[in-house]
Amino acid sequence: MKKLLISLFLVLMVVGCKTESTLECEDKNTFCIEFTNGSSDPYNLYVNDKFQQVVAAKNKVTYNIPAGYYSAKAVQKSGYLLYATVKEYSGTHKSCENYYIVFP
Repeated sequence: MKKLLISLFLVLMVVGCKTESTLECEDKNTFCIEFTNGSSDPYNLYVNDKFQQVVAAKNKVTYNIPAGYYSAKAVQKSGYLLYATVKEYSGTHKSCENYYIVFP
């Protein structure tokens, strides 16, 4: 009987100690979006109507954004004659998806 109880105890410890690892994007419910400035001019980047940063010419930046609907806008900061080039993007994405945008 003592051996049975010890065996049962060991089985319960092994089963009870099982852990599952999840991806950070699943835990935080985010998706990854990469913006690439293919222009020779800098662009102001806005995500969900909030200014994020200036993306220098020929550079890229990456953000983790809450899953669901997003909007983004890239506005040429300099190097234009009359009007700045403005590119707008939007969409809906699930967590852990990767999305890539190249502007202008």
